[in-house]
Amino acid sequence: QLEASLASISGRSSSVIARTGYGKTLCIAIPLLLQPDTITVTISPLKRLQKMQVNDFMQKYGIPTIAINEDTSNSPELWNKIEAGEIRHLLVQPEQLRTNHAGHLPRMARLLHNPGFVNKIKRVAVDEAHNIRTSGIAINGRPPFRPSWGALGEFRARLSKDTSFQALSATMPSFIHRTIGQSLGFPPDSLTIRVSINRPNIIYATHQLIDGRKNLRNLDCIIPSSFHPPMRLPKLVIFHGEKAETCNAAEHLNSLLSPELQKLRICRHYHSDMSPEYLEQTYASFADPEGDVLILHSTSGGGEGLDVREINGVINYGLPEQVTMRFQWEGRAGRSSNRDAFALTMIEPWVSEMDLTDVNPRKQERVGRASVRLAQCSGCKRAAYAKFFEDDDDEALDFTCAWCCDGHPGNGFSLSKLFLGPIYEGEIKIAAKRTRNKYRRVKERAGLVDLLTTWLADTHHRCALRFLRSPSFILDAEAIKSLSMTLPSTFTCAASVAYVLKQSEEWNNTYGESIYEIIKHYNRKTASKKTVGDSEEDSDEDTGPPLKKLRSRS
Repeated sequence: QLEASLASISGRSSSVIARTGYGKTLCIAIPLLLQPDTITVTISPLKRLQKMQVNDFMQKYGIPTIAINEDTSNSPELWNKIEAGEIRHLLVQPEQLRTNHAGHLPRMARLLHNPGFVNKIKRVAVDEAHNIRTSGIAINGRPPFRPSWGALGEFRARLSKDTSFQALSATMPSFIHRTIGQSLGFPPDSLTIRVSINRPNIIYATHQLIDGRKNLRNLDCIIPSSFHPPMRLPKLVIFHGEKAETCNAAEHLNSLLSPELQKLRICRHYHSDMSPEYLEQTYASFADPEGDVLILHSTSGGGEGLDVREINGVINYGLPEQVTMRFQWEGRAGRSSNRDAFALTMIEPWVSEMDLTDVNPRKQERVGRASVRLAQCSGCKRAAYAKFFEDDDDEALDFTCAWCCDGHPGNGFSLSKLFLGPIYEGEIKIAAKRTRNKYRRVKERAGLVDLLTTWLADTHHRCALRFLRSPSFILDAEAIKSLSMTLPSTFTCAASVAYVLKQSEEWNNTYGESIYEIIKHYNRKTASKKTVGDSEEDSDEDTGPPLKKLRSRS
């Protein structure tokens, strides 16, 4: 914080890469406190975030601060104060710095033509700076979501040369960092301050949806059939790719409650098409520890700016389009560092089967490759995040929760331990006979046979009745061969194993889950093997046009 503050005071451009809650706000406050006759402009993405930041700077530091967006008053008295430098901290949405879509020049943009005012601006902080890349520029023919983010270089050109710029974000891998530096005109000697972005109190997991997103029964584990007061549901945010889906999912979960509890509308949808009054009331109830709203179904746009400390978990209902997007959403959970939280991504069936080694993939397979690769990861999710974000800090792989993630077979983790109700397994369906892909590829079978054989030996060794029962009592050679040959997409849950082997429910309850976890991780591992010579852009989730099945930025 001190190093970042000194860089801003000295006029040196800098980037601060740190996780939420690390104290990036203080990097902005210290220069304002030490140089009271100057102005700092902070670029802020959302009105809700602006509102919270105004309260922080006014109450914690006593710094005169105002949010400037489309709702800001046009009062001449207010703008005279801003022009005179009486309000020293301006929280500005980027759209207020350039001509809008209607051809009008906002009041803030007009002030930038006043040399006296411009000379008072000594520092610019770009909060959530990753938006320059993820929202501000066209990527492979995809139009920018908020083009004003990509035009911040024009704003810099209007300021004096000694004005320092500071980019702040928790999600700034090298390809995003380069884009930010180019957009803001950072010189080669600009400072980069990087601390670990690891969230040690979050458990990471991935789960395949049964029948895809359309089957909302995949969410039934959240509200068990036996639920009743004084039982307490966890506080969750569930991110959806479509606004209609947020409404449908909230209605579905509410329908699982008793008539009395349905009246409270514990589950609410939350997106930009709703009225300001509804959004304010819903957010207030969700943020209140004693509020009625416990489960918020949100789009990506609605979820930004959610700063609620007691969120127990985040669910991505469908694969997010970008790894950075996924990490940002999951960061809503566990803001209270002394409490375990979880981040679960529920992926569509096609994600597990996508072949990332295909040199001529279908259009849908050219998009979000890094996001798909993470979803297919059979190993440690925390390590995968650290690799993607180039986080080599000593704390990058630390965790304080009961389990790191679902990528460590044998660590005792089970998805059912995160929810009050049972995980939905659906009806077991064997794929119809086809002329191809009836079995697992031959070259993939031996590896699975080895894993199952090792598991069998370990399981039998731990069995109290091992002197009376041979290993074949648990799983014989023919069963292992059958499992190794079965098409990977057949295995959607633990019950699939028992179905393939025609075993009893009792056998499934004892061994099914362990065998399914081995097969699931093996399937992900074989599906995610990369070809030799992948370029850096192959690991960038922004390559390719948007995929309809992937999560949109609603």
